[in-house]
Amino acid sequence: MEDNSIYRDLFFEETDENLIILNQEVLNLEQQPEDKGIIDSIFRAAHTLKGMAATMGFTTMASLTHAVENVFELVKQEKLGVDTHLISLIFETLDTLTDIVEHIRDDSEEDVEISSLVSRLEAVSNQTEGELTVNESKAKKQDTFTYDFPHLEVSDYVAIESATSSGYTLFQIGVKVDEDSMMKAARAFLVISKLEQLGDFVQMKPSAEELEQGNIDDSFALYLVSKESKEDILEAVDGSSEISEVWIEAVTDAQSVKQSSDLEASETIEKVESKASATTQTGRSASRQTIRVDLTRLDQFMNLVSELVIHRTRLEDLSHKNNVVELNEPLTQVERITSELQELVLQLRMQPFNVVVQRFPRMMRDLTNELGKDIQFLTEGEDTELDRTVISEIGEPLIHLLRNAADHGIEMPDEREKAGKPRTGTIKLSAYAEGNRVIVSIVDDGKGLNPRFIEESAKRKGISTEGMTDEQIQQLIFHPGFSTAASVTGISGRGVGMDAVKEKIASLNGTIETTSEVGTGTTFRITLPLTLSIIQSLLVTVGEHTFAIPQAVIDKVNRFEETEAISVHHKEVYLYEGKTIPLIRVADVLNTPSSEDSLKHIIVVLIGDNYYGLIVDDLIQQKEIVIKKLGKELNSVPHFLGSTILGDGGIALILDVTSICTRKKVTVHE
Repeated sequence: MEDNSIYRDLFFEETDENLIILNQEVLNLEQQPEDKGIIDSIFRAAHTLKGMAATMGFTTMASLTHAVENVFELVKQEKLGVDTHLISLIFETLDTLTDIVEHIRDDSEEDVEISSLVSRLEAVSNQTEGELTVNESKAKKQDTFTYDFPHLEVSDYVAIESATSSGYTLFQIGVKVDEDSMMKAARAFLVISKLEQLGDFVQMKPSAEELEQGNIDDSFALYLVSKESKEDILEAVDGSSEISEVWIEAVTDAQSVKQSSDLEASETIEKVESKASATTQTGRSASRQTIRVDLTRLDQFMNLVSELVIHRTRLEDLSHKNNVVELNEPLTQVERITSELQELVLQLRMQPFNVVVQRFPRMMRDLTNELGKDIQFLTEGEDTELDRTVISEIGEPLIHLLRNAADHGIEMPDEREKAGKPRTGTIKLSAYAEGNRVIVSIVDDGKGLNPRFIEESAKRKGISTEGMTDEQIQQLIFHPGFSTAASVTGISGRGVGMDAVKEKIASLNGTIETTSEVGTGTTFRITLPLTLSIIQSLLVTVGEHTFAIPQAVIDKVNRFEETEAISVHHKEVYLYEGKTIPLIRVADVLNTPSSEDSLKHIIVVLIGDNYYGLIVDDLIQQKEIVIKKLGKELNSVPHFLGSTILGDGGIALILDVTSICTRKKVTVHE
């Protein structure tokens, strides 16, 4: 191979995808053992895994996958029933396959012991005796079978003549699929995929489009031009599952091939040349054209668009200050193009929430068995899209929350029954878009967070709870090293996890809130930004400083008069839509002098389900800004999400509104 790393990367990408599919479909099969479509999907993924492993020379992986395929052959033929024991064995096999892939990824040998696992899989396969094996079925020749070959056009002959003059050979190939195969089209595509690597298709019947729609009886036929020998082609496709016959014949004279209609010699030369140039792509025309892009290049694309936004803003600022009318039209065009580019790159960065969710059903099944509980795991909003950076980082926090919900939240079946609840507990993971952010929630109907238990645990750890409400005590679960578990298990109780959850979500510019009722259940509500790079903001001034507030959290902006501030218990509140909301003077929180001459404004923001009123000195304008990280040196400074470069080249800090609402004072240095 010219560059083995390219093939390795492709192998890992495809393998990871197929292992995810297998985990999902095997889990579905446990719930719907009679669904043939699920078995077909499992076959396709398993066969692809085996083929890729064999091609790359990973024989251990190929052998194990082959053993799994044999088991599902019996399941498909209804000679083997699907039960919990079989599903557990398959899941154990998938875990072993994952270990093998990780060994390969780490440049290690395939030094994973599989002999015991293969023996167990073979023992399951050998439970049905006297059945015809797959290889024996393929060995039965049906010499009397007649293949329906496609019609060749004039342009096809031109392409064939050009190919044969360059050393290629024309082959007639007929393939017969097992009559009892439940996925004939899938089996046909697997053979076609192998043939594509050996030559170029001229014509195929049924066509690729018809095969994609599942329109196939028991066979298909095609013409292939290749430099490979008949024996090499036969060897390449031999051994394909559920293929009873592969018939190959070299054609020495293309004109001798019988056609169903006479050729029209009057076809124009333009049509002949056009089709001849496209002939080699006939077999691939049905597939959607895609290309894999390295994520670092996507990040670079995003960074370049961000820089373009910054310089566009500077040009707009210069044009406005100098009143350069001639620049108005070109700047309008630049703004339009930049906005389209920005929208495009954001779409490219977006990934569905399902990328994260797909690993959880298997995890929850294993947890249910390990804990001896009855848990129903539900998901909602899998199509909700998030920035790929958020997608790649949010998985671990969600794992911690789900495991804690299963271990601490859901009660044992007998305990639930005594409490008047269904024996089966429910954990629901959902996601939905809300403006420029996404809300992810985990809801369980378990026993809830008991403030008294948390308070006792806090006292043992020397954490004061004096003056705290029950809601505030419940939030102590996020305190570093805090745990209410009586003993350490493989699932929870080590006092790590929940504080890491909060830190990880905060690093993504998100927030987490907890709502819990004893005996009813607990809800974790995570708010995440839709994108981490370019946002709409409102530029404001506080004293002599300019700050940016993310527009996604702003509900309303009003002029503010001091007479509107209401003092209650030494705190200020503001009357908004008939309700009082906390009033926060940003200058006091940031410990910076406020401007006495300015006409102040109140910015009503929505954080979770609560409204807050932020007092600022003045408003500048709404602006699209690019978020720049503050760097390691300033990571510990609260109240700021990052910084941005303004149109005049100056720098403005982006306020972390959620943090500001906690009102911890810091100093803004000149």
